Amino acid sequence: MRAFVWILGTFLISFSLKAQQLDLSISAIKKQKGEILIAVFNKADGFPFDTQKAYKLLKGAPVDGKLNLQVSSLPKGRYAIALFHDTNGDGILNVNFMGIPKEGYGVSNNAYNTFSAPKYNDASFDYNQSSVLKITMKY
Repeated sequence: MRAFVWILGTFLISFSLKAQQLDLSISAIKKQKGEILIAVFNKADGFPFDTQKAYKLLKGAPVDGKLNLQVSSLPKGRYAIALFHDTNGDGILNVNFMGIPKEGYGVSNNAYNTFSAPKYNDASFDYNQSSVLKITMKY
């Protein structure tokens, strides 16, 4: 009986820990070199460029045109994610003389504006401890 209680307790703990992460699935990554730099924002202030105001920063290397990553220890709430493919390793989203990104980028909800950066309200989503978020890179 003790073994059953221990196994059940272990299962419940592991289930609750897994439920507290956001699974990110990033696709359409054109180049395998460099890293995907990810900023998770919990408020509009700073979104999408000022990563010093981000709630959490992550990074990962693409494999076969995609990146799957878990954002752990994320409390319930409203968030927006901005990311870019740092192909040259300088930590900056490089843009041309007109301000158009030269490196791939993406935001949650795949929210894009034609002549300006996406807005927090367009990219924000409610996180409820069991979310999968898919983002398609844009180049």
